[in-house]
Amino acid sequence: MRNRSLTAECNKIFNFWKLEEYFTPSDYPELTLTIKEGKQDIPFDAYYNAYSTRSLPLKEYKAHNEYLRQKHKSDEKLYNRANVYCGCYKIKTFVEKMAEKCKLDMEKYAEINELSGRFYIFSVQIDLDGKITEEGVQVSPFFYAVLCMIKAEGINVNIMQENIWKLNEEVNEILKQNNVQILEFTDVTIVKNIIFDKLRIESESEVGLKSASDKVYACKGLKKEDETSDFTSFYLDEIENVQKNHKNNENLIKYTTSLLAGNQKKIMIDSDVCSMKKWLEVDRFPMGKYPSKFSPTLMQQIAINIAISENDRKEKIFSVNGPPGTGKTTLLKEIIASNVVQLAEVLIKYGISGSNFVSRKVESASNARYTEKYYEIPEEISKYGILVVSNNNGAVENITLDLPKSGDMEKDKTRTDYFDRKINKEVYFSAVADNLLGKEGGAWGLISARMGRKSYVTEVLESCVFAKKNDASDKVTLDLAREDSISWDEAIDKFNVAKRKVLLLREGIKKDQKLLDDFYKEGEGLAKSKLDLKQLLIEKEQLNIKLNDVRTELESNEQETLEQEGEIKYIKEHSSIFKKLLILLGIGKIGRHVAEKQKYVDELIINHEDIKRRYSLAVRNTEEVCTKIEKQYSIIAALTKKVQILEEKIYGNNGSLKNKYKNNFADKNFYIDIKESEDSQNACPWTFDEYDMAREELFFASLQVRKAFILESPYIKRNLFVYEAYNNGKYTMEEKKEMFPHLFNSLSIVIPVLSSTFASVGRFLKHAGNMSLGMLIIDESGQAVPQSALGAIYRTRRAVVVGDPLQVEPVVTIPKVLIDILADSTCVANEYKVIENSAQTFADNINEFNGMIGERQVGCPLVVHRRCIEPMFSISNLISYDNRMFNKTNKKEEYLKPEKPFLIKKSGWINVEGVENGGKDHFVKNQAERVCQLMEDAVHIYSDLFETDDKIFIITPFRTVAESMRKFIISYFSAKGYDKEILSKWTKNCVGTVHTFQGKDANEVLLVLGCSNKSAGAMNWVVKKANILNVACTRAKYRIAFIGNINDWKNRRYFREFIPNLIDIINV
Repeated sequence: MRNRSLTAECNKIFNFWKLEEYFTPSDYPELTLTIKEGKQDIPFDAYYNAYSTRSLPLKEYKAHNEYLRQKHKSDEKLYNRANVYCGCYKIKTFVEKMAEKCKLDMEKYAEINELSGRFYIFSVQIDLDGKITEEGVQVSPFFYAVLCMIKAEGINVNIMQENIWKLNEEVNEILKQNNVQILEFTDVTIVKNIIFDKLRIESESEVGLKSASDKVYACKGLKKEDETSDFTSFYLDEIENVQKNHKNNENLIKYTTSLLAGNQKKIMIDSDVCSMKKWLEVDRFPMGKYPSKFSPTLMQQIAINIAISENDRKEKIFSVNGPPGTGKTTLLKEIIASNVVQLAEVLIKYGISGSNFVSRKVESASNARYTEKYYEIPEEISKYGILVVSNNNGAVENITLDLPKSGDMEKDKTRTDYFDRKINKEVYFSAVADNLLGKEGGAWGLISARMGRKSYVTEVLESCVFAKKNDASDKVTLDLAREDSISWDEAIDKFNVAKRKVLLLREGIKKDQKLLDDFYKEGEGLAKSKLDLKQLLIEKEQLNIKLNDVRTELESNEQETLEQEGEIKYIKEHSSIFKKLLILLGIGKIGRHVAEKQKYVDELIINHEDIKRRYSLAVRNTEEVCTKIEKQYSIIAALTKKVQILEEKIYGNNGSLKNKYKNNFADKNFYIDIKESEDSQNACPWTFDEYDMAREELFFASLQVRKAFILESPYIKRNLFVYEAYNNGKYTMEEKKEMFPHLFNSLSIVIPVLSSTFASVGRFLKHAGNMSLGMLIIDESGQAVPQSALGAIYRTRRAVVVGDPLQVEPVVTIPKVLIDILADSTCVANEYKVIENSAQTFADNINEFNGMIGERQVGCPLVVHRRCIEPMFSISNLISYDNRMFNKTNKKEEYLKPEKPFLIKKSGWINVEGVENGGKDHFVKNQAERVCQLMEDAVHIYSDLFETDDKIFIITPFRTVAESMRKFIISYFSAKGYDKEILSKWTKNCVGTVHTFQGKDANEVLLVLGCSNKSAGAMNWVVKKANILNVACTRAKYRIAFIGNINDWKNRRYFREFIPNLIDIINV
């Protein structure tokens, strides 16, 4: 496909994705109907209907602020405004009206008849005195977009975000001019009438607006730190931005059009042994290793080596398929280690003298101290920054908050003691890392930080600062690291020593590999020599036969000659004189007879010479072969001895390569049935303890180079001051665009890993241009819609995309039938209509390195699982991964023992019958009561249960069940004297739907299935795909209990595959 054609396809796809964003309906946000003040539940947010009070709960918000002030809460925690939402309408009737007006083929789009759900049409933001704020009225893009189609009576309409903004501005201006205040719910009608007038809507029925609830209005209080608008699409601005600027970004074009690429030739990296060996060559491994006693597994290491490579790859987007518990975080850690070492080398090259960095004056800050100029960060440096992004806020925070924690870096968990805070006060800006984590000694170093939200960015920038003259004496700054750190020159010396050690060990590995190659070559030579000997022996045998034949022929010739000559002699001696004369003349009968005999003798004599010559040749050939055979025996003897010596060096008992590398020894046997070999899949080829220790030491030395560079060069210090000023709103728009990539890349030098959610990328990285940042790592990409990744891919140079489409899928609230309509209106390919499409799907299509899980072709697959014991592992492996994974969970047999201190002694099914609430509410009270009975036992096993979030999860497929379970647990245990606030926090973290727990795990899981036999449709939805069961089971490390009526579930898809073989009824 030509570039012009690709650009045209990109534009169609961007237009389709924009429409998807417009057409996503907005339901009321979750209201806090009551709020805790001490032990009291105080009314708070409110709905309005014919039976409720007309007043907005503004007094309640003010009163609660007073309570918070008394509790010394920060201003950020106070409520300063509220959003009031208007209308609660049925999506179905609204879309039906659009279909009617647009004359759509209702057979083709029959799913319109099955639509459900509701939406509201606008919100208006007010302060706590009822005055409309600057944000004011926000019209729902979904309402506006569908209305445009209704008015145009066609689906091919050009919907522009600017038009919605203009409508909002016009309505807000009218409200401002008329000094409108919103003090009561009914005041919202004023706003509604203005909007309807602007949009020329005469009546609700005219455009298909039909009430879905008696809750006509809703009011939600907002804190200072809360997002301001519920209508803001996180991705619309991003899509429009990349649509304008994508032409020079090949990565983005390939990503966007990846579903159009057809059947490209892929390297099957999990089975192509030649390719595996290529990517496991010694020089492809990272020079540094992240501290750990454990090494990556085979497929992890291959993925790491590909991810860090800038050579031998066609694409700069690489995807990894990571089933649950297969070590996606390990992958990230090793990429970090590699980038840290590579950056250290570049920093040493640039030095700290000041001459290698270009400074830029900031005109608008020419008189400001610290912030009147900044330094440009060269691409050679900035490309090693790492930005981790995910759709899942929990996943991002888990990674960036867990990486700095000191617990995993203690001496007994790593190969050195360099990172142990009990031994070393300072590792890498450790005090600043402690400050960010909020716990003294809690962090080993400033390796990562969460960004994205403005409050997170501010927190990081306020922590990552250098001291100023007027700072408080106890302020934690980067300067604190000086006291316990080495100088720039010392850091370089130690780096070079550590690097030489790694390189020396690498040379040793290469020699070892050459030794193995020599063994195989000599072995092949020996085998060939034995084959040659066999051929020589066969040749000798054949020559002996030939020699005997010629000898026999020669003897026969000589015998015949003698006999014939004897006969002639006899005839002559016994003939008369007359006959002798006839014989002499050769006439007469006897003369002719003797003449013929003589002729025959003459021929025999002639033949004898030929036979004699052939006999001599056969003798010579036989002697030569014998000589060769003797020589071959000597060669074989020498080769045998050589092979035996090599074999002893490689496989012997003392000091052999096999003993040196242990399970990581990758000889030919290592690669036999490589996909099925559990030992090989669990190994990390050609690594050993000393080598990994040296690489860990180099990682530490590289961090010291980085730290010395930051402390002793002027560049980073200056840029951090400027970044803080930028964050506080200083500088012009043009200055921001020019400086921001350099400011962010400076922070990336200080903190190797920065993270964000996709939702925050557009705002957080607004001024980062095309490919201006380093490496992007997308985590949990299987649950991210494809368009969510556009902005992050646009701004970075290369990407590693990690996820699993068989876990939580993207949450898409736009009805499927609307997706079909929008796709048809923009003429995108059918592949883009698939509602399950994710960032992972797109990345897998680009990735040149694929693998197989069952019949599915995926990105580079990880297959060694290290989280769950049985039966959770086998259920997941069976229903989702075609039994492709290997379970290497530590102490898995030990944890199976029933005497272990778990609530559930043996995983199984707790059979609870009951009736659901009905009306699409699948909550079963009997199941909730059984759960609470179990939890009563649990608090005796886990004394701190409600103050931790890693002991027990209560998971359900249904939101209605999750909401009711939270309320039930809070009510049940608060009645027994437990603190409601603690219970509320625990249930928020540990009770929820499957989506809540992606990327998390706990000791035990109670899977509350809800439903009763009257909700077969809901139960069939649960088993439509294996994803829900897969995620739920793999959250549990040690125990799982299914709670529900086993007769309702046991014969359904997936359940029948593991009941009763893996799960049976238990009594707890």
